[in-house]
Amino acid sequence: MKDNNIHKERHLRYAAELILAYNGDEPFHLYLKRYFREHKKHGSRDRRNITSLCYHYFRLGNGILNPMRIDEKLSLGDYLNSNTPDILHERLKEETGHFDALQIFPFNDYLSNHIEKELFNLSFLQQPLLFVRIRPGFRQHVLNVLSENKIQFEQLNDNCLSFENNTAIEKLFRTDKEVVIQDYNSQQAALFFEKMEAAPHPQINIWDCCAGSGGKSILAADFFRRYKLTVSDKRKSILANLQKRFRNAGIKNFKIIMADLSKPVSKITGGPFDLIIADVPCSGSGTWGRTPEQMHCFDKNEIDEYTALQRTIITNSISYLKKDGYLLYLTCSVFEKENEDNTKFLSKENGLKIMHQQYLKGYEMKADTLFGSLMKKIY
Repeated sequence: MKDNNIHKERHLRYAAELILAYNGDEPFHLYLKRYFREHKKHGSRDRRNITSLCYHYFRLGNGILNPMRIDEKLSLGDYLNSNTPDILHERLKEETGHFDALQIFPFNDYLSNHIEKELFNLSFLQQPLLFVRIRPGFRQHVLNVLSENKIQFEQLNDNCLSFENNTAIEKLFRTDKEVVIQDYNSQQAALFFEKMEAAPHPQINIWDCCAGSGGKSILAADFFRRYKLTVSDKRKSILANLQKRFRNAGIKNFKIIMADLSKPVSKITGGPFDLIIADVPCSGSGTWGRTPEQMHCFDKNEIDEYTALQRTIITNSISYLKKDGYLLYLTCSVFEKENEDNTKFLSKENGLKIMHQQYLKGYEMKADTLFGSLMKKIY
């Protein structure tokens, strides 16, 4: 017991030092990775416990009501964190007067009215799950491998499985070939594809204009099957990684373009397009359950900056959409300005009709929360 207390005190001290030195310039997991690489004295248990303490601290957000020392905050975060909702609620009752769970998220005033404030705030006290999407033709193989290796999982639908966050999926499967590591609600973007009218024959011409890691492109290819795909991003390294992912996924009918849509673009080859997927840069506030340090580092003025950037990107890409073609506008934000306010503006200014839009809410199932709007170009 004495040794455990000594270890705990050391871990608290290291966690406090790490948090106080962190300036938010890089994701916290990269900051930790670099620290542990430079300080070999920490064994695997040390690394695991220090990491947990830091993230438990960040998950408290703005919920602490009274001034506390950082070691007290770390201890409170460690105490409150639980993977069992009923135990968590009991612990919250005990902390009445010291902690207000409804104030965890510092930017409640900017939330969409479609987001349940209490549930969303409470979700930060639990670590999100890991989700994978089984690719066409591999369902039975994937299930067999999981059974043989006695891996615990939950099957949410035919192709979506959830796991504890530390499950080593990459050691079990050929990622992108057999499964795609992709949050549950990122997979649910296919719901918007289903609301489109029948795809043009013989193939649908798609432009993923802010392709990023390419998860939505692979999803679209699996959904439509007959497609011609153009992907673009402004980052050369992202596009190089994207090409590797497509090769692993067996996607062949694609073209890659480097384009910065924050500026007018003179020519995007391959158009006009039947579908533009615009998974636009955003605050990422719907994913902060995975990166809770953002609640401590984000500047609310960035909401307006992202809103303006999103409008610019759509304005610079919409001319490449066919009449009667579809724009799928996606964010991983919970802020009304980035979502409903923007789609109202964009539809009015660009001859678009909103066909369907909704929040894909993940805060009751340890998943991300996304927003999507499917719009049709009417002139």
